[in-house]
Amino acid sequence: MRPGPIAGRWRDSVHGRTRACPALPRDDSPGLARLEGLIGYTLRRAQVAVSRSFVELFADLDVRQSQLGVLTVIEGSPGLRPSQVGAAIGIKRANIGPLLDELETRALVRRAPDPSDRRSYSLFLTEAGEALMAELHRREAAHEERIAAFLEPEERAALLGLLRRLEQGARDVAEDEAAEETD
Repeated sequence: MRPGPIAGRWRDSVHGRTRACPALPRDDSPGLARLEGLIGYTLRRAQVAVSRSFVELFADLDVRQSQLGVLTVIEGSPGLRPSQVGAAIGIKRANIGPLLDELETRALVRRAPDPSDRRSYSLFLTEAGEALMAELHRREAAHEERIAAFLEPEERAALLGLLRRLEQGARDVAEDEAAEETD
């Protein structure tokens, strides 16, 4: 049986139990109605709910979403430089160093001199990092199933497409505004 809504309830595919669908608190005030009509507000509310779900599923492994992103990029493209990993997942250059320091301290990532640029280094998963990735991928799949439980496969694909368009549009606007400021 596909996990998802069951007459006002949903099946938690990770824990195998059925839970009531929590209703969002309703307030008929004009202020809340205005907020609920804003993409940014609704997107942020969804992001907070998704992040809470992630924390619940990954807490015992002490892995944050940003760390999972970094580990996934390094796993898929070993030998990248820190700046390349940061750019791939949208982490600022100033923030990627401390994040990599944490992962290196935990012996999940190792840095090796970059043969093409002696001022930089390349990133690789350690054996411990590779072993952890198997469990992270399993939980990541369960997390995706859990947060998309109310969506049909076509709706999930449509949502991802719309979010990508929204992200690109927001980036384009920001770039245009930055260009206007420098003119």
